[in-house]
Amino acid sequence: MQIVKNFSCIMRDRIKLATDLYMPEQAGTYPVILMRTPYNKEGIVQEPLYAHYPDFVKAGYIIAVQDCRGTCASEGEMNLNGGNEQEDGYDSVEFLASQPFCDGNVGMFGLSYFGFTQIAAAADAPKHLKAICPFMCSSLASFGTSQMQTIACFHLGWAYNQLLEHADQYMPDEEFRNKMLPILKENREKLNEFSKILPMNQNPAALLEGVPMLKDYLDLVEGVEKKEFWDSIHSPISYNKIHTAMFCATGWMDGACNSTIDNYIAARHSTDLYTQENAYLLIGPWTHGGVLPYQIEDVNFGEENSGEAQNVSGMMLRWFNHYLKKEEETCFEHRVRYFIQNSNEWRTAKDWPPPEAVPVKFYLTSNAALQTSVPVSGEACFTYNPENPAPSTIVDQKKRMLMADWSEISDREDLLEFHSDLLTEDVLIAGSIRVNLFAATDVPDTDFVCRLTDIAPDGYQRQIAVGYVRARHRNGLFKNDFLIPGETVLYQFSIGHAGYLVPEGHSIGIQLTGSLFPAINRNLNTIEPPALGTVWQIAHNRIFFGGDCASNIELPVIKK
Repeated sequence: MQIVKNFSCIMRDRIKLATDLYMPEQAGTYPVILMRTPYNKEGIVQEPLYAHYPDFVKAGYIIAVQDCRGTCASEGEMNLNGGNEQEDGYDSVEFLASQPFCDGNVGMFGLSYFGFTQIAAAADAPKHLKAICPFMCSSLASFGTSQMQTIACFHLGWAYNQLLEHADQYMPDEEFRNKMLPILKENREKLNEFSKILPMNQNPAALLEGVPMLKDYLDLVEGVEKKEFWDSIHSPISYNKIHTAMFCATGWMDGACNSTIDNYIAARHSTDLYTQENAYLLIGPWTHGGVLPYQIEDVNFGEENSGEAQNVSGMMLRWFNHYLKKEEETCFEHRVRYFIQNSNEWRTAKDWPPPEAVPVKFYLTSNAALQTSVPVSGEACFTYNPENPAPSTIVDQKKRMLMADWSEISDREDLLEFHSDLLTEDVLIAGSIRVNLFAATDVPDTDFVCRLTDIAPDGYQRQIAVGYVRARHRNGLFKNDFLIPGETVLYQFSIGHAGYLVPEGHSIGIQLTGSLFPAINRNLNTIEPPALGTVWQIAHNRIFFGGDCASNIELPVIKK
């Protein structure tokens, strides 16, 4: 294998992006598989999922690993919000395709940010981009997991990690760097605390003059509800110009799971027929990152279900053989392959959501139950105080986070719980979970959060899915439809996707509350932009049951 370090890909503005090439020994022309990463091209090929790159080279591919603009060995300035990646991705694909070592066929792979860079590159339909593998990423918001999540703690935490891990690059002046490093380290420990400061553009962690990327975060905070801002960073990405095969993969414990599945669904609904027909989806039991483990905290999914045992790298190689070399008649036998938690089995489907799943409504009742028949009319109330928001994550008494016991917050006064009777048979949930919530409040804006749980006989509540709706955005991010206090409104929203078996003898549960903090910035319950408001109100919320206001959670159930 030949290795060429820091080959320059030249962008339209003459910025040079450093790219390492891993090439077959024999001279000739080959398809190129590009990975674009902000995390240092030198180390990324050591990540387990991509450590098999020599197998790709042996199979007749050139692997090109590139530092994104403004990171590591590449010129230019990094944009925290991903605004560079559409043009730079397009230019990189076409530049590599024009080189004498390329046969004109380019593919891309990578996960997380370098999953997002693939879809961004595909957005302008570069002629030579034939197939991509965008794993564990979002494209329908910025590279966070939802439009609103970006301004709470995710992006700023990401920026701080980058600044501290690559301090020499982002702060080349030694005197300035030595001055800032202790401040950055101290601030990183306080990011959750600082995220409560109002207005959010006064967060001291974002106000360090001369530190790269922090201005991008402030631009995001101030522009998050403005369409012109999202347009300026090419977000959300439109799939209607994309013309490429797309293999999406994620894991149920991946923080970007829902957004990755949404990417696949967007491809399947694209106006481009080729993209529609050449989109595939894989969902394992994995966490975010390239390890794809079979055990998460105290839950073992079986050694045979790790990414290595499932040969995900080999799946990508077959994918590229089919689309870049036309060597395989059939790439994958099924369009969707997904793992079922609690049964540790794999299933296949013709699409996602699985067409065979039947929607079953579980209705909320006045006695805190969930039942499949419409109950008598009633209501329950909870109060949401932005000064004491319900958490988005917890670490339970057994030190679990991803597998935490959510019963440990059951005593919160701002939370309503509902649960079914003990199940007399297993319930297999596979698909998209929707909430139909009839509610009223006494403020012009508020959030409603729903968490679906599996309740074991000993009371342990494991989260299956969680999501929320922001009242002002219930009809779209840029509409600002404020509430009339006291008016009953139907909120219909998704809380994500699941492949989960709730066993016989367990119960299905939900928790309703008013916040997911700090993952989602707090709703201040006023008409001010939530990120820029300075005062809050307490919301007194009423949830209605039965009759014409039969609040329910709609589960996609696969019958035996």
